[in-house]
Amino acid sequence: MPITPLLKRATDVAIILAVSAAIAFLLIAGSNSLVAKTGVWKSYAVWLGFISRPDIIVTSLLAIIVTMAVSNYHGDKR
Repeated sequence: MPITPLLKRATDVAIILAVSAAIAFLLIAGSNSLVAKTGVWKSYAVWLGFISRPDIIVTSLLAIIVTMAVSNYHGDKR
């Protein structure tokens, strides 16, 4: 079954969001363990509160969409 270009783009966006969320968790967990001496569950709660904010979600999606659009616009010019 071939994948449509729209489904491929949506999958790319989902993967990029997941990797960005994982990196944000690592940064938050690392900073919490160094500064506040808190556990993983506290870091998880902070991360979940950060990731679920609508402004963070929209900003992440906007950055991904603009990057993909510019990349598609330039095509094979590189």
